[in-house]
Amino acid sequence: MSKKNIERWKLILAFSCGLLVGWLLVSWKLSTTSEYINNFFQTLEKRYFRMEEISNLLSKEYYDKDLLTGNEQLMIEKATKAFVDGLGDPYTSYLDEEQYSWLQTELEGDDSIEWIGAVVWKKDYYVQVEEVVKGSPAYNAWILPLDRIVMIGTWETKDLTTTEAVQQIRGPKGTDVSLFIERVDKEWQKEYLEVIVTRDVIDVPSVRSKILDFSWTKIGYLEVTVFWDQTNRLFTRAISDIVEQKAQWVIVDLRGNGGGLLTSAVQLAGHFVPKWEIVVKTKYSVFDDIEYRSTGFWELEKIPTVILVDALTASSSEILALALKEKINATIVGTQTFWKGSIQTLYDFKDGTSLKYTIGKWFSPSWVTIDHEGIVPDVEEIIDITGYIENGFDSQLQKAQEVLVKILAK
Repeated sequence: MSKKNIERWKLILAFSCGLLVGWLLVSWKLSTTSEYINNFFQTLEKRYFRMEEISNLLSKEYYDKDLLTGNEQLMIEKATKAFVDGLGDPYTSYLDEEQYSWLQTELEGDDSIEWIGAVVWKKDYYVQVEEVVKGSPAYNAWILPLDRIVMIGTWETKDLTTTEAVQQIRGPKGTDVSLFIERVDKEWQKEYLEVIVTRDVIDVPSVRSKILDFSWTKIGYLEVTVFWDQTNRLFTRAISDIVEQKAQWVIVDLRGNGGGLLTSAVQLAGHFVPKWEIVVKTKYSVFDDIEYRSTGFWELEKIPTVILVDALTASSSEILALALKEKINATIVGTQTFWKGSIQTLYDFKDGTSLKYTIGKWFSPSWVTIDHEGIVPDVEEIIDITGYIENGFDSQLQKAQEVLVKILAK
């Protein structure tokens, strides 16, 4: 065979091999794609087949077609709620149009409303307490976040909407409402209790301050009840007052503070923590992780500080307490905190409904998490309830002052 023919056969063979390899690659790709598509639809079918099967069965055989047609949207709403509740996350909820509208109104606040000071909404067979306002009747009755209200007076809440439940809870100032509560602890153990709450008009400022004279020393007392957009402005004004009065120590009281805006807590930390120092880290499943840093007001950085906490200290309050402990060696006094270390957001749908869901968790500057654990105080002090009610004696505040004296003596 001539050299020219050999080269021709080489080209034909190479071309043929290329066609074969290309065909094999395309076949493999199509096979893989087809397998992926089949797996996708099989998974989809497994997940939602039962709902589709029930829907088809009712459409074909259910006797009262008018009832089925009239309640179809309600069935979808309840199925959606149940689907989300199945997560078992108390901070993730599907809010129908009524609930979402009510929540927006409730969060805006109205000082003229006579109520008990608890933000609630319907979840499963109960009405869940979402937040408790410090100093409110609900707070004074020891109602806790995540408490499940199963009865309001003689009304079972399983058949009530959020609006109907709120209407039952609210009432004229000075009147009582009876709440039957199911409380679930971290080990999922349940206890039941009846609580009588006296309604009132609630107007609790987010920041209160005063000077305490203890052991011939002036202590600046700063109480923060909630973290809202105006909290830092009020906190800055309070700091100016205690600095002007030459306070040598500081007590930050976060007892009963259920949280609020994360950015507000970071702003307050900036009065203690040097500029650009990390205050809190947030970690998400789909978003970029974020480090929130001090804005560096720094007026109180060199002043010995004690943080007061209790079982109602949650979320943004826990963030501030841990940041000050790690960054300026603040001492935490009180009882174990609430243990909320997750982050939620709202996704608004076009029909007026919304999904409130967990998108991440937050961590202290040294990657400590309190989710489902809480902060264990450096100095544990259980409040003397009898002394507080009868004489106004605050045993935890007294302990905080004693701790400051010991710090100074070192």
